[in-house]
Amino acid sequence: MANIRELIANPSTLSLNEEIKQVEYIPLRTTEDDQSLIDGVAGFAVTSKHIYVYPVKEQRIALFNRQGDFIRTLITFGQGPGEFNDMLSDIQANEERNRLYLFGMSGIWEYTLEGEYLQKYEYKQQAIFQRLLTADRLGAVAFPYMTFKDGSFGLGIFTLQGDTIAMKNNFHASEVAPEKAGFTIRSAASYTPADNSILFMMGANDTIFRITDKIIEPACVLQLNNSDKEVRMSIDATDFGSMQDFGSSSDFIISEIMETPSCYYFRLRYDEGHFVAALHKKTGKAMIEKCIQPADLATLSDANLLCGMLGTRSYGNFPIWGRIENDCLAQIITPYELSLYKETGKITIPEALQGVGEDDNPIVILYHLK
Repeated sequence: MANIRELIANPSTLSLNEEIKQVEYIPLRTTEDDQSLIDGVAGFAVTSKHIYVYPVKEQRIALFNRQGDFIRTLITFGQGPGEFNDMLSDIQANEERNRLYLFGMSGIWEYTLEGEYLQKYEYKQQAIFQRLLTADRLGAVAFPYMTFKDGSFGLGIFTLQGDTIAMKNNFHASEVAPEKAGFTIRSAASYTPADNSILFMMGANDTIFRITDKIIEPACVLQLNNSDKEVRMSIDATDFGSMQDFGSSSDFIISEIMETPSCYYFRLRYDEGHFVAALHKKTGKAMIEKCIQPADLATLSDANLLCGMLGTRSYGNFPIWGRIENDCLAQIITPYELSLYKETGKITIPEALQGVGEDDNPIVILYHLK
């Protein structure tokens, strides 16, 4: 069990550098085609041949090759045959099955990796995070601000036909009445491709849970020792104040999780700043590193919705945060974001990024893991 509060007084640099064997820098290049322009990245997927991008302000999926060359708009949004017509939360590519999945509020749209529409799977469950764990099983995290009492499934495993394999919605805390319990935005989920599972953690519970295609079980423990107020904010689904009140300076607010073969990584808000904590799987050793934050979170999110540089500087003194795509840690950065961090004078810009222009598209950085 890792007690992060005991480490916060003496933060150090993490050891992500020990997990990286090679780096690819892939600028998403522009052409004379306006469709090649990407204002920002809301979601993405990476295969051995292509990069699929969901732009922040445009309802479409753009296709680039692994060298960063724009190919075409692969999927458009609309009411026509094969067009996506829902609120898109994320995308997932499966190269082995030649499938691209678009996750919406009312279902999952299934395409080939070449953009051919196949079918839509409709479901009743409202999920904020979901991934295909097998060809026909879905892992999902319920939408926040719906109580378990009123039907929130919490964490779930479902077939694409809508059958329930397993659910876990018995989360509780003594500070909140059982009928008010449910998820809020004070939680985080991520997908681990290596074993096709989802990790989930909420601020009211120190246990990180893993959703596989068969069971929902504990994965590890990260002891936060938050205040009673923060616990309530994390599990009281009837209190929408948790969307605005970011707690006291002494509480940890978990925002994202990332899992590599060696470690669990957690991006945390604390004392009006951000930290990345690491928990080594074999040794149980925990470390925490303070992130460089050149502006407030609203400004950083405007520069890059994914806040790709709000992370650890343990590899070449360049700040890294991202998600796992196949055997890589995939990071998205933008020129404006890069300029904000460069102005601090506290980071080292890799040679491959020295020539990035302010009007360029976002850059995909792939850290190949050992």
